[in-house]
Amino acid sequence: MALTIKSATMGKKYLMVLLGGCLIFFSCFKDKGNYSYSAVNDIIIGSEGFVVPYVVRTDVDELVIEPIISSTIDPDLSGTYTYEWVAVSTQKLPGTRYTLSTERVLDYAVKIPADEYNLFFKVTDVNTGLVFSNKVALTVNGSYTRGWMVVGEDNTGQLVLDMISISKDTLHLKDILKAGLIHLDPTFVWVDNSPESYENYVYVCTEHDTYRYDREGLDKAEELRIFDPDSKGYRNNIVMSDIQRVKEKRTVFLADGYAYANTTLNEGEFGNPVNYYITNTGYDYFSVGSKTACNRIGEDKSAAAIDQYVFYNVSDKKFCYLRQLASNMYDLLDKDSEEPFSWDTSKDFPPNGLEFVTTINSMFGSGQSATILKDPGSGKFYIYTYAITRQGGTVTKGARYEIPASVIGLRESNLFSMTTRQGYLIYAVNGTLYGYDFRKNSSPVILATFLDEEITAIYNDIVSEQQMEDYFYVATYKREAKNGRGGTVRKYSVEDTPEQIKITEELVWKEFPRVINLCYKQF
Repeated sequence: MALTIKSATMGKKYLMVLLGGCLIFFSCFKDKGNYSYSAVNDIIIGSEGFVVPYVVRTDVDELVIEPIISSTIDPDLSGTYTYEWVAVSTQKLPGTRYTLSTERVLDYAVKIPADEYNLFFKVTDVNTGLVFSNKVALTVNGSYTRGWMVVGEDNTGQLVLDMISISKDTLHLKDILKAGLIHLDPTFVWVDNSPESYENYVYVCTEHDTYRYDREGLDKAEELRIFDPDSKGYRNNIVMSDIQRVKEKRTVFLADGYAYANTTLNEGEFGNPVNYYITNTGYDYFSVGSKTACNRIGEDKSAAAIDQYVFYNVSDKKFCYLRQLASNMYDLLDKDSEEPFSWDTSKDFPPNGLEFVTTINSMFGSGQSATILKDPGSGKFYIYTYAITRQGGTVTKGARYEIPASVIGLRESNLFSMTTRQGYLIYAVNGTLYGYDFRKNSSPVILATFLDEEITAIYNDIVSEQQMEDYFYVATYKREAKNGRGGTVRKYSVEDTPEQIKITEELVWKEFPRVINLCYKQF
């Protein structure tokens, strides 16, 4: 008979071999047995390499760990030992095991799926059968798990999708779409970043159609189909202009002048558009502007996330909204005549109201949005500011600002952004980047000038983990570049000062196609 005993006083393990017959314990029995003790080899795996969690990318990185091992009675480790490195999933497939190596030193070209793991290192003493182990946290990201997706076009107008991958360190991945499809005339790319969502797609949008790709591999694609109230049936060739989703709430997307809403976008087919009023005679459809307003303040807290969207009714020249879980829209209503503007622009600008230019969402104030409108008669531009403050139709008016004719370039621009801290308007014309404090009606300032380059995209970061730190991105393009990769993406920070608009160039990435749009991919 053999028993394993660990001494509490000496911290060593002994093997006690009983020689003789069975031991019978009685109060009067005198133990005359013979015992021999042999020290057990105690393996100690040092903490080096097992303290700081590892973050790697599958199919990109190599994981190397050389453990420090010592032994109580076999200092040269000349005995017989086996080794095993095992990764055990803790998130997507809890308990799923992957054996990475059976060597003492781990040298592994990462191939396991993107997931969170506990990485175990096990040493077995073959002579005794005793197993010793240590573990460390391991995060495996896919090559496309986290970073900025950059959609552009080559010299023939064909869509090209690159990625600035920041899953571990910064890596520029080129031509990442793997389905073999050709897309012409790109407009934007969109990814759902809600961790609670079942959305598993990357949306690639063009002037002709919309495709959604498998989120992880980008190797499978299907064309989007939606219901068309005009034809009373489903159709392809969907031209999207905007998609928004706040936290895990439902997605709203605009396509061909219609607005659609759904809690998930992974069902393949969608229901009726939501841009209509319910009247005594039925459904009264109207067209909406190409962008929608939403509020991302509180998005990090599910209970505070606001599931409400504001639109501009371009048919009737007034603002409307889609409330929580509603299947149709409602007009935003004025409270009194003393307010800074009417939601119905035909009241302030009779008889025809104002035309839609664009809507910009920001983190300024309480999550203010700004809609730029134009008076077709006078040619004047106006900025309407407001914030969606809670569910049930509450939208707080900010102010209406008339843009003087002296504001250089704004009327010629179609690229707009807004800074997070001070709410400055950022816009571009050709190769010049402007900043405009429209609330003070200050003269625009030139923030940057790019010689021999065209500014092709501006993106204010209100979706990444840095959404409150006031960053925005500017894409430029030099046409003379070889291979159609004359695109550059620059990251800027905005100084938090009300006295002046000041930006600092933080990062620069080159060799992109002509960039049309950026989108952050988080999960």
